[in-house]
Amino acid sequence: MVCKMHDIVHDFAQFLTKSECHALGGAGRNSSSERARHLTILEGTKQEMFSSRGVDFGRLRSFLTFSEFGILVPRNLFCTLKCVRTLTLSHCWLPEIPAEIGSLIHLRHLDLRHCVIVEIPAEIGRLIHLRHLDLSQNRFVALPEAICDLYYLEILDISLCQNLCCLPERIESLVHLRYLFNFGTSELNQIPQGLGKLTSLCSLTRFVVRSNSDDLAILKDLNQLEILHIEIEGEVDFGSAELGKKVNMREMYLLFSFGAHFTETPSCIESIELPPNLQQLVLDKYPGTQLPSWLVTKPLINNLTKLIINEAYNISSLPALWKLSSLEELGLIGVRKLECLGKEFFGITKAVHANSRDALGTLSNSETSISAEAVAFRNLRKLRFHNFYNWTRWEDLSEDDEEVALSIMPRLEELDFWGCGKLEILPHRILGRISSLKKLDIGRCSKLRDHYFDKTRDDWKQISHIPQVHISN
Repeated sequence: MVCKMHDIVHDFAQFLTKSECHALGGAGRNSSSERARHLTILEGTKQEMFSSRGVDFGRLRSFLTFSEFGILVPRNLFCTLKCVRTLTLSHCWLPEIPAEIGSLIHLRHLDLRHCVIVEIPAEIGRLIHLRHLDLSQNRFVALPEAICDLYYLEILDISLCQNLCCLPERIESLVHLRYLFNFGTSELNQIPQGLGKLTSLCSLTRFVVRSNSDDLAILKDLNQLEILHIEIEGEVDFGSAELGKKVNMREMYLLFSFGAHFTETPSCIESIELPPNLQQLVLDKYPGTQLPSWLVTKPLINNLTKLIINEAYNISSLPALWKLSSLEELGLIGVRKLECLGKEFFGITKAVHANSRDALGTLSNSETSISAEAVAFRNLRKLRFHNFYNWTRWEDLSEDDEEVALSIMPRLEELDFWGCGKLEILPHRILGRISSLKKLDIGRCSKLRDHYFDKTRDDWKQISHIPQVHISN
């Protein structure tokens, strides 16, 4: 994230803090004050700047580095920062953390992200006031048990530590832990049972569930969870997780491991009782031939705002998703068996004709309908189709269908196609009904490009009402 500040505001802030803040490095950015409490080392500085004569390191409350080039941190730095409360050394070269780090007992925030660290010393457990510890993108294989002495720790980030293979057995001692960011830890395949006692936990970004195990029981009492990412390795019992009681959960990610072996329709998935207030759901590598039935039932119909279905290789049709009346973003990626997207995608059956309004009874009388007119994807704003390699046809409305009182995606603003090389033409009548559409992106769709790239052809006129149309290779 980059924040910009008006020059006048910057100069005024610098004036107010000139005796307390000190910056080193970068043209025109050096300032000096022996009374400085906050030191920032900017990109391009040398190792000598860690021992600047213009700063009393023993007085510092915060010490920050912002460099992408791996500044070498001198070992004696940790001996001088006696009063520091915030220490950021991200992207520095620090393969070995010296034991002297244990002397920084006033630390509240420690950021050692991407420092090539191969071992975490036990002395880190002495930082008893630490609230936030970022060890992400490092090379260590284990965390010391002493890290569990950090009683007040609220945030632990070990994401993208690809060599990490285990968590401390005493992890239940971290009773104030609220956020455990551990995605991208491919070697971390077992979670200690003690994790189930961390009842303040709000985010858990990788939880591996082994086939025919009771791993999910660890989640039973974690009712403060808001974000949960589960990696499923086989048939499991979701009932033991009691997901239905997790009223605070807003985001859930279900990843089905490549090595997992399932039946055609995994019974363990059909039995899931979803969190009642779920707003975002990702199904990654879903192995079934049909989407789970609970996807279009309460509570998802009324609450789900974002749905991503990624690499569902065995799915050949996408009916009933139109019922998700709160859905604002739908991403469909890698649905490789689908060849034709029929009108059932919008709740229209083949039996619909000019006077067949009764055939849409289940649509117009559904719980999501608020008017006499039937509505498909009532609140959808973004729709993406990516890597539909065998998709050749999107069935358009017929003349008979046009007589039906049906509203299709009345709030859609963005429509995106990528890697749909066999799709020949867009459904012009459907697109003509969507007056809210502002942006159409077509990329790596050779047949669509051939149809619409030439703005003098009739096909282009069918989509020229859309304000922004981008077509690329």
